[in-house]
Amino acid sequence: MKRFIYTILFFVSPFIILIGITKLCYIETGGDLNRLGKISIDKNYRDQFKKDYNQPQNYTEFSSINLDDITKFDMLTVGDSFSQQKSHSYQNYLTNYSISVLNFDTRAYATPSYNPIDFAYKLANGDILNKLHIKYLILQSVERSIITRGEDLDQNTTITIEQLESFRKTQNNHHHPSYNENYSDYLKFPIYNFLYNFSDNALFSPIHQKNINKKIFSTDNKLLFLEEDLIALEKNNNLKLVKQLNNKLITLAKKLRKQNITLIVLPSPDKYDIHYDYITVKNKPKPLFFTHMRDLKKEYLYIDSKKILKKYINNGTKDIYFVDDSHWSPIAAKIIAESITEVITQNK
Repeated sequence: MKRFIYTILFFVSPFIILIGITKLCYIETGGDLNRLGKISIDKNYRDQFKKDYNQPQNYTEFSSINLDDITKFDMLTVGDSFSQQKSHSYQNYLTNYSISVLNFDTRAYATPSYNPIDFAYKLANGDILNKLHIKYLILQSVERSIITRGEDLDQNTTITIEQLESFRKTQNNHHHPSYNENYSDYLKFPIYNFLYNFSDNALFSPIHQKNINKKIFSTDNKLLFLEEDLIALEKNNNLKLVKQLNNKLITLAKKLRKQNITLIVLPSPDKYDIHYDYITVKNKPKPLFFTHMRDLKKEYLYIDSKKILKKYINNGTKDIYFVDDSHWSPIAAKIIAESITEVITQNK
């Protein structure tokens, strides 16, 4: 019996030790890169943003309105997670400029395979926008997904008020999925952090970390970014595909213009892209999406967010993006909101 117990302890003890190391050394901050890559960040890092987190949310969520009522908003925002940042979102800072903002809060709906570009087309072809009396529609998409989202679009697709309401009722009967730790997460921290010494993505981590030659963040951490940023380069660097996307955005703009709505396109740069120039060892391709887009003729208002935010990084502004997350911080959200208002003013 003792021999059996010793044998069990022999095989189990390494796992117990690894779990203990994680419990003692891994610091969680809430960022997706911190969580997925098991890379510890200064536990006080996000304290600097508490004021932004705790301010009132002054824009309106789509799920809170009744489409049977007469509603008027200056702007509707349709996007991905960059448009769902609540009190520290660019939409919230837009309200500081006396702009009324309505945001399509995707998590409140069970829209099948939600794609912001496709959904904007559905709105342009349907009857929902007639109820909102908006002047501008902001279409936001993260860079890594924007080309894929623009492919194989049905430009005549539509969605009705009744369909959208049915999606909301379906979603209300289900809890939004949340992240739950499991035992493999306890093992990843020591394994990843050992392998990061030999590979910038620990051989099989979804998160890369790179040395940088500029003080970009208020901590001493390396640049962290998603593997998906690199996977997307093949399509995003393809000029032909970028041109095709631009043509589809022009078509969308024309559809909206018939309803006296101006389209504003807001791509959100990947973290790898916007910080590419500061990486010390560049063994991956240079991102070209924003370069390609910059040179194309457009019939919509365009927010060159990479150019705008890069200027601040070059001038020494830290934490434009969270060090522990793939999203921009409240600092960037404020800058983007100001840039949107400037573009609108310049084109009145």
